[in-house]
Amino acid sequence: MLHHPPHSLGDNIVPAFTDPQPVIERDGNGAIASVRYEYPLDQDHIYQHLEPLWNAAGIDLVFYGHSHLWNRFQNQAGVNFLESSNVGNTYGAYLPGGEKRSTPANYTETYIAQGDPNGLQPIFPTLAPLLDPETQQPLPYIASNTITAFSILDTSNGAISSYRFDTTDAASPVVKFDEFVLTP
Repeated sequence: MLHHPPHSLGDNIVPAFTDPQPVIERDGNGAIASVRYEYPLDQDHIYQHLEPLWNAAGIDLVFYGHSHLWNRFQNQAGVNFLESSNVGNTYGAYLPGGEKRSTPANYTETYIAQGDPNGLQPIFPTLAPLLDPETQQPLPYIASNTITAFSILDTSNGAISSYRFDTTDAASPVVKFDEFVLTP
């Protein structure tokens, strides 16, 4: 269980979880004019150091919620990544063809503008995905200031079920929209 994600469609995956690299800018007299920080993507501690350990150990699930959205992934080693923390203050989701993720002004680090910066493709909800309002195509995420998403792990069978409801409507039904089972 983590706070910051190794994989996410969320804008809040930028900057990478790494040691900040100071960039000191000086004026014409050599005095410090400003200090800012870069966070190199290729030095992301979670992706570079923890994910290989999870792969080697056969970890089934990494759970986190930093970007205030729901999305999930699975890497080639079979590790499931679930980001399930959603309602209000959403940082948005960034898919190819959609909006582009922003980076701070004067940043020299190049982050992927859409999709997961660490290269995984999102898994679409298995039961009842939300639909894009314009195209009516299923979405692989929930990013909303009014819809709450939460997930439950059933330890008796390893099933993870995700649910959603409209926080603005007290009579809103709770909809089970995704379920998957961890391998025994």
